[in-house]
Amino acid sequence: MADSSAPIPVVVCGKAEIVGKPVAEGLKPEYEVVLFCLGAQSTAAEVPYILQGVAPPTQSSQVGTGNYSSPPVAVIMGAAWDEADVALVKAAIRRSAEAGGTATAAPVILRNDTSVPAPQPPAPGYAEQLIRRMRLALGKLVRGEKLDGPEEGIVWY
Repeated sequence: MADSSAPIPVVVCGKAEIVGKPVAEGLKPEYEVVLFCLGAQSTAAEVPYILQGVAPPTQSSQVGTGNYSSPPVAVIMGAAWDEADVALVKAAIRRSAEAGGTATAAPVILRNDTSVPAPQPPAPGYAEQLIRRMRLALGKLVRGEKLDGPEEGIVWY
């Protein structure tokens, strides 16, 4: 990004806007949630458009800034997302890159490490612990630090 003071764009994915809205607010001002996606199928359909810098023709959620001028550096998935969901979204990102859908590096997928104890959504404290963990992982990503993950392009938070 040209302006280092501009917020870093990310996509957050989850199952409920009741969690997505406070997460989007809690990541500000350093990070900008351009879209909160609901469900793997929707995310796989929406992210390729976002990587091209255009609004998806339909959006699964109204949470997010809708600012698609810069591609997201990460697609962040909530606790309800399983391996098949992650694979579906990763394949959509790969197909977009192969089709020339983005001139920049593919976003990293941040996957919730469900082995870390946390309140169950949408319990009080759930969004707060997500925000803390997301910020920690995003900070490492931005600084170029190594992040652990199950495979290339996917890291745990």
